[in-house]
Amino acid sequence: MRKQNFKIYRSSVLAKLYQLYSIIENKNYPSNVYLQKRLEVSEKTVDRYIATLRNYFGISIEYDRNKKGYYLSEEGKFPFPRLTEGELFSLLISTKLVEEFKNTPLEDTLETLSQKLELLLPDEVTIRAKELEMFLSVSLSPIKMKIDIKKIFEKIFSAIKNRKRILITYYSIERNEITERKVDPYHIYNYEGVWYFCGFCHLRKEIRDFALDRIQKINITPERFEFPKNFNPKEYILKAFRMYKGNIIKVKILFDPYQARWIKERIWHKAQKIEELETGEIILEIEGHPEELKRWILSYGRHAKILEPKDFKEMVKKELIDILKNYE
Repeated sequence: MRKQNFKIYRSSVLAKLYQLYSIIENKNYPSNVYLQKRLEVSEKTVDRYIATLRNYFGISIEYDRNKKGYYLSEEGKFPFPRLTEGELFSLLISTKLVEEFKNTPLEDTLETLSQKLELLLPDEVTIRAKELEMFLSVSLSPIKMKIDIKKIFEKIFSAIKNRKRILITYYSIERNEITERKVDPYHIYNYEGVWYFCGFCHLRKEIRDFALDRIQKINITPERFEFPKNFNPKEYILKAFRMYKGNIIKVKILFDPYQARWIKERIWHKAQKIEELETGEIILEIEGHPEELKRWILSYGRHAKILEPKDFKEMVKKELIDILKNYE
Protein backbone atom coordinates (compact mmCIF):
# COMPACT_ATOMS: atom_id res chain seq x y z
CA MET A 1 0.00 0.00 0.00
CA ARG A 2 1.31 3.45 -0.89
CA LYS A 3 0.75 5.73 2.09
CA GLN A 4 0.96 8.94 0.09
CA ASN A 5 -1.73 7.78 -2.31
CA PHE A 6 -3.92 6.70 0.58
CA LYS A 7 -3.95 10.21 2.02
CA ILE A 8 -5.83 11.60 -0.98
CA TYR A 9 -8.96 9.68 -0.06
CA ARG A 10 -11.48 11.27 2.22
CA SER A 11 -12.92 9.32 5.15
CA SER A 12 -16.26 8.86 3.32
CA VAL A 13 -14.50 7.20 0.37
CA LEU A 14 -12.51 5.03 2.78
CA ALA A 15 -15.75 3.85 4.33
CA LYS A 16 -17.15 2.96 0.89
CA LEU A 17 -13.97 1.10 -0.03
CA TYR A 18 -14.10 -0.89 3.19
CA GLN A 19 -17.80 -1.62 2.67
CA LEU A 20 -17.08 -2.92 -0.84
CA TYR A 21 -14.17 -5.01 0.44
CA SER A 22 -16.36 -6.50 3.21
CA ILE A 23 -19.12 -7.46 0.76
CA ILE A 24 -16.65 -9.24 -1.56
CA GLU A 25 -14.89 -10.88 1.42
CA ASN A 26 -18.14 -12.66 2.36
CA LYS A 27 -17.60 -14.94 -0.68
CA ASN A 28 -21.06 -14.39 -2.12
CA TYR A 29 -19.65 -13.34 -5.49
CA PRO A 30 -21.49 -10.00 -5.70
CA SER A 31 -22.12 -8.58 -9.16
CA ASN A 32 -21.46 -5.00 -10.23
CA VAL A 33 -25.21 -4.32 -10.21
CA TYR A 34 -25.50 -5.64 -6.64
CA LEU A 35 -22.56 -3.49 -5.51
CA GLN A 36 -24.15 -0.42 -7.10
CA LYS A 37 -27.30 -0.91 -5.04
CA ARG A 38 -25.48 -1.65 -1.77
CA LEU A 39 -23.05 1.25 -2.09
CA GLU A 40 -25.57 3.58 -3.77
CA VAL A 41 -23.10 4.54 -6.48
CA SER A 42 -22.85 4.21 -10.28
CA GLU A 43 -21.35 1.36 -12.32
CA LYS A 44 -18.28 3.45 -13.14
CA THR A 45 -17.75 4.27 -9.46
CA VAL A 46 -17.83 0.57 -8.55
CA ASP A 47 -15.22 -0.11 -11.26
CA ARG A 48 -13.11 2.76 -9.94
CA TYR A 49 -13.33 1.49 -6.34
CA ILE A 50 -12.31 -2.02 -7.38
CA ALA A 51 -9.37 -0.62 -9.38
CA THR A 52 -8.35 1.44 -6.33
CA LEU A 53 -8.41 -1.62 -4.07
CA ARG A 54 -6.31 -3.53 -6.59
CA ASN A 55 -3.78 -0.87 -7.58
CA TYR A 56 -3.31 1.21 -4.42
CA PHE A 57 -4.17 -1.26 -1.67
CA GLY A 58 -2.77 -4.40 -3.27
CA ILE A 59 -5.94 -6.45 -2.69
CA SER A 60 -6.40 -9.38 -5.07
CA ILE A 61 -9.93 -8.98 -6.42
CA GLU A 62 -10.91 -11.17 -9.36
CA TYR A 63 -14.07 -11.66 -11.42
CA ASP A 64 -15.61 -15.13 -11.79
CA ARG A 65 -17.35 -15.37 -15.20
CA ASN A 66 -19.31 -18.48 -14.26
CA LYS A 67 -20.70 -17.03 -11.01
CA LYS A 68 -20.82 -13.54 -12.51
CA GLY A 69 -19.37 -11.87 -9.46
CA TYR A 70 -16.23 -10.71 -7.66
CA TYR A 71 -14.14 -12.65 -5.16
CA LEU A 72 -10.80 -12.45 -3.32
CA SER A 73 -8.20 -14.70 -4.93
CA GLU A 74 -5.95 -14.33 -1.88
CA GLU A 75 -6.95 -13.96 1.75
CA GLY A 76 -5.88 -10.80 3.49
CA LYS A 77 -6.97 -7.90 5.67
CA PHE A 78 -8.07 -4.45 4.65
CA PRO A 79 -4.90 -2.31 5.02
CA PHE A 80 -5.95 0.38 7.48
CA PRO A 81 -3.48 3.19 8.24
CA ARG A 82 -1.85 2.99 11.65
CA LEU A 83 -3.34 5.40 14.16
CA THR A 84 -1.32 7.31 16.70
CA GLU A 85 -2.39 7.41 20.36
CA GLY A 86 -3.53 11.00 19.81
CA GLU A 87 -5.70 10.01 16.86
CA LEU A 88 -7.21 7.14 18.86
CA PHE A 89 -7.93 9.49 21.75
CA SER A 90 -9.69 11.92 19.38
CA LEU A 91 -11.85 9.11 18.01
CA LEU A 92 -12.76 7.97 21.51
CA ILE A 93 -13.79 11.47 22.53
CA SER A 94 -15.91 11.80 19.39
CA THR A 95 -17.79 8.62 20.27
CA LYS A 96 -18.33 9.87 23.84
CA LEU A 97 -19.94 13.02 22.40
CA VAL A 98 -23.00 10.90 21.66
CA GLU A 99 -23.91 11.22 25.34
CA GLU A 100 -23.70 15.02 25.19
CA PHE A 101 -26.22 15.17 22.34
CA LYS A 102 -28.78 12.92 23.98
CA ASN A 103 -32.38 14.05 23.31
CA THR A 104 -31.32 16.20 20.35
CA PRO A 105 -31.83 15.49 16.63
CA LEU A 106 -28.10 14.71 16.39
CA GLU A 107 -28.29 11.79 18.84
CA ASP A 108 -29.23 9.14 16.26
CA THR A 109 -26.73 10.44 13.70
CA LEU A 110 -23.82 10.41 16.17
CA GLU A 111 -24.81 6.98 17.48
CA THR A 112 -24.72 5.64 13.92
CA LEU A 113 -21.34 7.33 13.39
CA SER A 114 -20.00 5.75 16.58
CA GLN A 115 -21.10 2.30 15.43
CA LYS A 116 -19.59 2.82 11.98
CA LEU A 117 -16.27 3.88 13.49
CA GLU A 118 -16.17 0.70 15.53
CA LEU A 119 -16.93 -1.41 12.45
CA LEU A 120 -14.53 0.55 10.28
CA LEU A 121 -11.48 0.12 12.49
CA PRO A 122 -9.69 -3.25 12.64
CA ASP A 123 -9.38 -5.13 15.93
CA GLU A 124 -5.84 -3.97 16.63
CA VAL A 125 -6.85 -0.31 16.73
CA THR A 126 -10.41 -0.62 18.03
CA ILE A 127 -11.11 0.02 21.69
CA ARG A 128 -14.53 -1.09 22.87
CA ALA A 129 -16.74 0.89 25.25
CA LYS A 130 -16.01 -1.37 28.23
CA GLU A 131 -12.25 -1.09 27.69
CA LEU A 132 -12.57 2.68 27.45
CA GLU A 133 -14.34 2.87 30.81
CA MET A 134 -11.47 0.97 32.41
CA PHE A 135 -8.76 3.53 31.64
CA LEU A 136 -10.38 6.76 30.42
CA SER A 137 -13.20 9.05 31.55
CA VAL A 138 -14.43 11.88 29.38
CA SER A 139 -16.88 13.88 31.47
CA LEU A 140 -17.99 16.92 29.52
CA SER A 141 -21.38 17.48 31.14
CA PRO A 142 -21.88 16.75 34.85
CA ILE A 143 -25.55 17.81 34.73
CA LYS A 144 -28.22 15.83 32.89
CA MET A 145 -31.63 17.18 31.92
CA LYS A 146 -34.85 15.49 32.98
CA ILE A 147 -36.90 16.83 30.05
CA ASP A 148 -36.74 15.55 26.47
CA ILE A 149 -35.81 18.58 24.36
CA LYS A 150 -35.42 16.83 21.01
CA LYS A 151 -38.35 18.53 19.25
CA ILE A 152 -37.55 21.93 20.76
CA PHE A 153 -33.89 21.62 19.72
CA GLU A 154 -34.95 20.67 16.20
CA LYS A 155 -37.30 23.65 15.82
CA ILE A 156 -34.77 26.17 17.15
CA PHE A 157 -32.02 24.75 14.96
CA SER A 158 -34.34 24.98 11.94
CA ALA A 159 -35.32 28.56 12.85
CA ILE A 160 -31.67 29.63 13.12
CA LYS A 161 -30.80 27.97 9.82
CA ASN A 162 -33.74 29.58 8.02
CA ARG A 163 -33.53 32.87 9.94
CA LYS A 164 -37.11 32.65 11.17
CA ARG A 165 -38.43 34.34 14.29
CA ILE A 166 -39.89 32.06 16.98
CA LEU A 167 -42.65 32.48 19.54
CA ILE A 168 -42.01 30.69 22.84
CA THR A 169 -43.80 30.24 26.13
CA TYR A 170 -40.96 30.39 28.64
CA TYR A 171 -40.65 29.72 32.35
CA SER A 172 -38.16 32.03 34.09
CA ILE A 173 -36.76 30.53 37.28
CA GLU A 174 -35.28 33.86 38.38
CA ARG A 175 -38.67 35.63 38.24
CA ASN A 176 -40.74 32.47 38.82
CA GLU A 177 -43.09 33.44 36.01
CA ILE A 178 -44.26 32.22 32.62
CA THR A 179 -44.13 34.69 29.73
CA GLU A 180 -44.64 34.61 25.99
CA ARG A 181 -41.59 35.80 24.08
CA LYS A 182 -40.93 36.61 20.46
CA VAL A 183 -37.25 35.87 19.82
CA ASP A 184 -34.76 36.03 16.95
CA PRO A 185 -32.66 32.88 17.67
CA TYR A 186 -28.94 33.29 16.98
CA HIS A 187 -26.99 30.41 18.47
CA ILE A 188 -27.42 27.08 20.37
CA TYR A 189 -24.81 26.07 22.93
CA ASN A 190 -24.25 23.69 25.82
CA TYR A 191 -23.19 24.72 29.31
CA GLU A 192 -22.52 22.03 31.93
CA GLY A 193 -24.78 19.57 30.13
CA VAL A 194 -27.72 21.96 29.73
CA TRP A 195 -28.70 23.23 26.28
CA TYR A 196 -29.36 26.94 25.78
CA PHE A 197 -29.95 29.26 22.87
CA CYS A 198 -29.30 32.97 22.75
CA GLY A 199 -31.23 35.47 20.68
CA PHE A 200 -32.78 38.90 20.58
CA CYS A 201 -35.81 38.99 22.89
CA HIS A 202 -38.41 41.46 21.63
CA LEU A 203 -39.98 41.63 25.09
CA ARG A 204 -36.77 42.63 26.91
CA LYS A 205 -35.26 44.46 23.90
CA GLU A 206 -31.86 42.77 24.24
CA ILE A 207 -30.03 39.50 23.62
CA ARG A 208 -31.06 36.93 26.21
CA ASP A 209 -30.26 33.28 26.99
CA PHE A 210 -32.99 30.66 27.18
CA ALA A 211 -32.72 27.12 28.57
CA LEU A 212 -34.33 24.68 26.17
CA ASP A 213 -35.83 22.57 28.96
CA ARG A 214 -37.75 25.62 30.26
CA ILE A 215 -39.49 26.24 26.95
CA GLN A 216 -43.07 25.03 27.34
CA LYS A 217 -44.31 25.86 23.82
CA ILE A 218 -42.55 26.88 20.62
CA ASN A 219 -43.76 27.96 17.20
CA ILE A 220 -41.74 29.07 14.19
CA THR A 221 -43.28 32.20 12.70
CA PRO A 222 -43.15 33.23 9.01
CA GLU A 223 -41.31 36.43 10.05
CA ARG A 224 -37.67 36.60 8.97
CA PHE A 225 -34.75 38.26 10.78
CA GLU A 226 -31.13 39.08 10.00
CA PHE A 227 -28.15 38.32 12.22
CA PRO A 228 -26.53 41.47 13.65
CA LYS A 229 -23.26 42.21 11.87
CA ASN A 230 -21.47 42.69 15.19
CA PHE A 231 -22.69 39.42 16.75
CA ASN A 232 -19.98 36.81 17.28
CA PRO A 233 -21.19 33.68 19.14
CA LYS A 234 -17.75 32.80 20.56
CA GLU A 235 -17.19 36.31 21.90
CA TYR A 236 -20.71 36.40 23.31
CA ILE A 237 -20.27 33.15 25.26
CA LEU A 238 -16.81 34.13 26.52
CA LYS A 239 -18.18 37.39 27.98
CA ALA A 240 -19.74 35.52 30.88
CA PHE A 241 -17.80 34.39 33.93
CA ARG A 242 -19.98 31.28 34.00
CA MET A 243 -23.40 31.57 32.44
CA TYR A 244 -25.12 34.85 33.34
CA LYS A 245 -24.59 37.81 31.06
CA GLY A 246 -25.50 41.44 31.61
CA ASN A 247 -25.15 43.52 34.79
CA ILE A 248 -21.43 42.74 34.85
CA ILE A 249 -19.29 43.96 37.76
CA LYS A 250 -15.56 43.90 38.41
CA VAL A 251 -14.38 42.47 41.74
CA LYS A 252 -11.12 41.98 43.60
CA ILE A 253 -10.76 38.86 45.74
CA LEU A 254 -7.98 38.05 48.17
CA PHE A 255 -7.08 34.35 48.35
CA ASP A 256 -4.95 33.02 51.21
CA PRO A 257 -1.67 31.15 50.49
CA TYR A 258 -3.41 27.77 50.70
CA GLN A 259 -6.03 28.48 48.03
CA ALA A 260 -3.80 30.76 45.96
CA ARG A 261 -1.86 27.76 44.65
CA TRP A 262 -4.96 26.42 42.89
CA ILE A 263 -6.42 29.75 41.79
CA LYS A 264 -3.35 30.99 39.96
CA GLU A 265 -2.90 27.83 37.92
CA ARG A 266 -6.27 28.26 36.16
CA ILE A 267 -7.70 30.79 33.70
CA TRP A 268 -11.10 31.67 35.16
CA HIS A 269 -11.94 34.42 32.70
CA LYS A 270 -10.19 35.91 29.67
CA ALA A 271 -10.06 39.37 31.32
CA GLN A 272 -8.72 38.21 34.71
CA LYS A 273 -5.69 39.78 36.44
CA ILE A 274 -3.64 38.20 39.23
CA GLU A 275 -1.36 40.03 41.64
CA GLU A 276 0.96 37.83 43.69
CA LEU A 277 1.84 39.10 47.17
CA GLU A 278 4.99 38.41 49.18
CA THR A 279 2.86 36.70 51.83
CA GLY A 280 1.93 33.96 49.34
CA GLU A 281 -1.55 35.43 48.96
CA ILE A 282 -2.92 36.59 45.63
CA ILE A 283 -5.44 39.20 44.54
CA LEU A 284 -7.64 38.05 41.68
CA GLU A 285 -9.38 40.75 39.66
CA ILE A 286 -12.25 39.31 37.69
CA GLU A 287 -15.57 40.37 36.22
CA GLY A 288 -18.91 38.64 35.98
CA HIS A 289 -22.53 38.59 37.07
CA PRO A 290 -22.92 39.34 40.83
CA GLU A 291 -24.99 36.21 41.53
CA GLU A 292 -22.55 33.83 39.85
CA LEU A 293 -19.52 35.52 41.41
CA LYS A 294 -21.15 35.34 44.85
CA ARG A 295 -21.79 31.60 44.56
CA TRP A 296 -18.28 30.96 43.27
CA ILE A 297 -16.54 32.99 46.00
CA LEU A 298 -18.61 31.39 48.76
CA SER A 299 -17.57 27.94 47.52
CA TYR A 300 -14.03 28.72 48.78
CA GLY A 301 -15.21 29.48 52.32
CA ARG A 302 -12.71 31.17 54.62
CA HIS A 303 -9.95 31.01 51.97
CA ALA A 304 -11.47 33.90 49.95
CA LYS A 305 -12.15 37.50 50.96
CA ILE A 306 -13.79 40.20 48.82
CA LEU A 307 -11.86 43.48 48.72
CA GLU A 308 -13.84 45.46 46.15
CA PRO A 309 -16.43 46.72 45.39
CA LYS A 310 -17.88 47.63 48.77
CA ASP A 311 -21.57 47.13 47.91
CA PHE A 312 -20.86 43.64 46.52
CA LYS A 313 -18.86 42.82 49.66
CA GLU A 314 -21.86 43.85 51.80
CA MET A 315 -24.19 41.73 49.66
CA VAL A 316 -22.06 38.62 50.23
CA LYS A 317 -21.74 39.47 53.94
CA LYS A 318 -25.54 39.54 54.22
CA GLU A 319 -25.69 36.19 52.46
CA LEU A 320 -23.31 34.70 55.03
CA ILE A 321 -25.42 36.07 57.89
CA ASP A 322 -28.52 34.48 56.35
CA ILE A 323 -26.66 31.19 55.97
CA LEU A 324 -25.69 31.23 59.66
CA LYS A 325 -29.34 31.80 60.61
CA ASN A 326 -30.22 28.52 58.92
CA TYR A 327 -28.00 26.71 61.44
CA GLU A 328 -29.15 28.50 64.62
